[in-house]
Amino acid sequence: MTDTFAITKTAPTRSLGSLALRYLGVGAALIVLVILLAATQENFLTYGNVLNILRTNSVLFVVAVGLTFVIIGGGLDLSIGSMTALGGVMLAMMVSSGVDPLLAILFTVLACTLLGTVFNGVLIAYGGFNFFVVTLAMLELFRGVALVLSNGIPVSTMSSPIIQIIGDGSVNGFSIPVLIALLIGAIGYIVLRWTRFGRAIYAVGGNAAAAHLAGVNVRRVRLATYAIAAITAGIAAIMLTGRLTSSQPVSGAAGLELSAAAAVLLGGASFSGGAGNIGGTAIGVLFLGVIANGITLAGVPSYWQGIATGAILVAAIALDRLRNRR
Repeated sequence: MTDTFAITKTAPTRSLGSLALRYLGVGAALIVLVILLAATQENFLTYGNVLNILRTNSVLFVVAVGLTFVIIGGGLDLSIGSMTALGGVMLAMMVSSGVDPLLAILFTVLACTLLGTVFNGVLIAYGGFNFFVVTLAMLELFRGVALVLSNGIPVSTMSSPIIQIIGDGSVNGFSIPVLIALLIGAIGYIVLRWTRFGRAIYAVGGNAAAAHLAGVNVRRVRLATYAIAAITAGIAAIMLTGRLTSSQPVSGAAGLELSAAAAVLLGGASFSGGAGNIGGTAIGVLFLGVIANGITLAGVPSYWQGIATGAILVAAIALDRLRNRR
């Protein structure tokens, strides 16, 4: 039997036209949107506003990186937002109980990883359960546990400067959360682009039966993608809790999974699996971030952002169907 993640071929090669359709469409739309906002909003291209867009969307990008692995592998994780909220509650409760902040950070990531691996990965990869049903159930379960543990009350983390630095700090003028997001994105890109494991994910998402015949352990690859998504949820929980200076079991990370899915799909990934990359996901996140920022600058009520995100998600699904037909 060949190595678990060994596969001799890379992700399927595509014509230049197919690549342009998959990756350049949202990029062109992003450019047009930036030009429009720059012409109508004088504060849009200022350094402070650009940094604000990057900083406020760093959590979304970290989560979207993990979700990219899952979607390329032919799955979906609807629980990633609730897992982020639960991780924030666990982090804040440990810190408020006197646990060393560094140990609390480590335990938060490990706990989220364990939850995502056991409740999502094992049930889907080895139990044969439908990924939509499992992750939808976990969405409610994790959010419910977060509410039970906290009684729905935010728990402050102001006593732990390290958490505040991770969430909203800076060093030599560079935003810490943006640097963390860039690091996570770079690691994700290297894994998907340059490793046998990354090629195995594309193979499993593209054709699981063929990947199995090629010697890939399909179940183990799928388990690993949900574990990776859970790791990014744990990291995002620390960043979000630090930025908000407290856990937010009710409103914290609300809708994060849908925004992340929209970003990944806009960036060229497909619900059918086997396509997508981290660069495209970054463009998708920027597109959503620029729209949200433009709504704020224009003085439009914030609840319109949810309408815009929902409309963009529908458009992303329609674009995915068009790409698959071609």
